[in-house]
Amino acid sequence: MESKLVSVIMPAYNGEKYIENAVQSMLMQSYLNWELIVVDDGSTDNTAPIIKAMTDVRIKYVYQENRGQASALNTGLMLAKGDYITTLDCDDWFTNESILARVQFLDHNPEFGVVYGDGIYCNVNGEPIMHFSENRVGDIKGDVYDTLIVSPFFGTGGNVMVRRGVFEIYDIKYDEAIVWCQDYDLYIRIAEYAPFGVIDTVTVWYRLHDENMTMSMSKGRRLESILRLRGKVLSSPRFASAKVDAKYHFFHYLIIYDLDLRLDEQIKLFDHPRFQEMEKARQAQMIRHLAIGYLFVRKHIDEMRVLLRRAWKLNPFDFRTILLVILAAFNGKLADRVFDYWRQIWLRKHTIPSPFTQVNEKAS
Repeated sequence: MESKLVSVIMPAYNGEKYIENAVQSMLMQSYLNWELIVVDDGSTDNTAPIIKAMTDVRIKYVYQENRGQASALNTGLMLAKGDYITTLDCDDWFTNESILARVQFLDHNPEFGVVYGDGIYCNVNGEPIMHFSENRVGDIKGDVYDTLIVSPFFGTGGNVMVRRGVFEIYDIKYDEAIVWCQDYDLYIRIAEYAPFGVIDTVTVWYRLHDENMTMSMSKGRRLESILRLRGKVLSSPRFASAKVDAKYHFFHYLIIYDLDLRLDEQIKLFDHPRFQEMEKARQAQMIRHLAIGYLFVRKHIDEMRVLLRRAWKLNPFDFRTILLVILAAFNGKLADRVFDYWRQIWLRKHTIPSPFTQVNEKAS
């Protein structure tokens, strides 16, 4: 049987420091039928000479004016000829069996549109920090939508391989308005339609350093992108059919973390039709948790009293809400202790691991 062509898209912007290592990892692949499409997104360093000096005919170099990583990835998608498509950032590298292991899975499991494996986060010197799999619970496979909307368990786009037909049939490409977490947004939309398979193979090393996008982009720009991603999820018909726990955790991340201290936007989401589809006790729990955070720092006390009355109305027999309504009338240390105690318990029970947050903490 003729082997499938695999297209590997590598967006590059001023990648001279690490890009040769990334390309060398392609040349070391045990699977030979691949093309590497390096899309130079307006580099001003030696990225172009480094790539042009490589003579392997499977390496294709394309230059474009600087339009951002998502644009470079879309350029690569447009040019890709492969049956299977994956990506590789210019500061990461593939393990030798990376492509082969994923191709074999897709070849033998036609019911899956996507496959991902394991990977290793490492520091600037290539020293391992942790495996991607340490941030997920078990092997997440099949219909992964409910899990994916709350946790980017795949680690990085270089770990994921997608059948070409998935992009073509569902007309999916990268959202160029998202400057951070483009992969996350893309795979959520793919997961609306295609089942994911998983293998144990370590496919990619993901280098964390001060110059890569995950570590260097400002908090404001990251937040802008993640809020656009969350908004797209909320407006998707697929989200309406998500399980209650998935919806709850999604709203938890959006309201409690992403919109932290943006009170008007937080309160507005309590009126969202998808939020109000949850059972009243879960709505009340979320409102109560938001109120605890503000009361603990003694901000917007009057607004929190109103919210707590709303939570009480939703779940009138919940003693914790009743107690909070009473405590909100006081400013003493007892109230502070109760708020902090409940908040810590809630976080331990409900926080879902996220590679973006946990690995950055370990690397710092």
